[in-house]
Amino acid sequence: MTQIKVDWLTISIVAVVAVGIGIYFLTKQSETENRRNIDRWFEERLAISLAEKLGKSSQKILQTIRGSGNPTIIARIREIVNSARLTFTKLSSFNDVEIRLSVDYSNGTSFAVSKNWKWDELPETIRSEFLRSSSNLVTRPWDFPWDN
Repeated sequence: MTQIKVDWLTISIVAVVAVGIGIYFLTKQSETENRRNIDRWFEERLAISLAEKLGKSSQKILQTIRGSGNPTIIARIREIVNSARLTFTKLSSFNDVEIRLSVDYSNGTSFAVSKNWKWDELPETIRSEFLRSSSNLVTRPWDFPWDN
């Protein structure tokens, strides 16, 4: 091969590797943003429900859930919450998925709220689970930051 062909081959390989790395980082960034958007929605709705139960402001509860924890509020949340979970349900339109937040309280009551979400805005792990299982339902438990 002539030197020109070797140079072009080298440039081509470098370009392909650079594009691959770029796609990888864009995918990771998108995955993080998708998870963050769902977490924000979930945390805001959960804070509203907990605020009603605890007689505290939803802003204080939200701050606690997001990590600047108030030990008194954390203790009360641990007392009253049995479980929290997200359920993803694929709707008839392949592009739409319903996300349902469900919280079960120790006094036997529960709270649930749902929202439709676009398929492309779901975390990759959830999309993969739908595709792998051929199921229309994916459920994930949700843990408070202080339980991790």
